[in-house]
Amino acid sequence: MASIAVKFYSLWRQYLGVDNATLQADGLDEALDQVEERFGSHLREQLRGEGVQVDGKIQDYSLILLNGTSLRNLKQTSLKEGDVLQIFPPATGG
Repeated sequence: MASIAVKFYSLWRQYLGVDNATLQADGLDEALDQVEERFGSHLREQLRGEGVQVDGKIQDYSLILLNGTSLRNLKQTSLKEGDVLQIFPPATGG
């Protein structure tokens, strides 16, 4: 099992009250399941408090990078010691 860092940014950091966490996982799916288990319900609760209705898992409404690469562009989903999972709210603005 690899020890990886999970870093939260922007509003997610504010809503969760945490900058980062460490978890143990062999693969990306396992890591995302752990993130959801530890932080998903709290983040949805905070968003609902702001009037935002969200369904699904954190990855359904976040931009997630593994070592700077979007999950959509990953060819391999196994994890190695020291990997960094970065989780951002969806980009908005104008």
